[in-house]
Amino acid sequence: MSQQQLLFKRQLPISQILRIYGKQFTQITEQYYDGQNGRCAFGVVMSYYGWNGKDESAASGKLLGALIALRYARIDKNLLIEMNDSGFTFDEIADYLDRIDKQSDMAGLLM
Repeated sequence: MSQQQLLFKRQLPISQILRIYGKQFTQITEQYYDGQNGRCAFGVVMSYYGWNGKDESAASGKLLGALIALRYARIDKNLLIEMNDSGFTFDEIADYLDRIDKQSDMAGLLM
C-alpha cells in the first residue's frame, strides 16, 4: 500500500497533513495550485481529501471535505491562508496549530 493510501485510510490532524502530506509539494502563495507541483497550505489540505489541483465539478466535494475537516478541528480557513501567504512554512503552520490545539484542550480542562 502506498504512503498516500495509508494517509487516506486514517484521518490525520490538519497539522500532520501539512507536515507529512505537504512534503510532496512545493509551497506557494496567493493560489491553491500553480499548475505544476505547488500548493499552498489549504491546497495541501484539499489535496489530502482527493483534490487533484484542477478546477472541475468533482473539486467541490474535495473542497467541502477540506472545509469540514478544518471546521471540525476549529481552524479558520482564512487564518491558514493568511499564515501561508505571510511566509510561514508548512511545518511552522503545523506547529502553531498544535500549540493552539493544546491550549484549547487545557482551557477545556479548567472549565
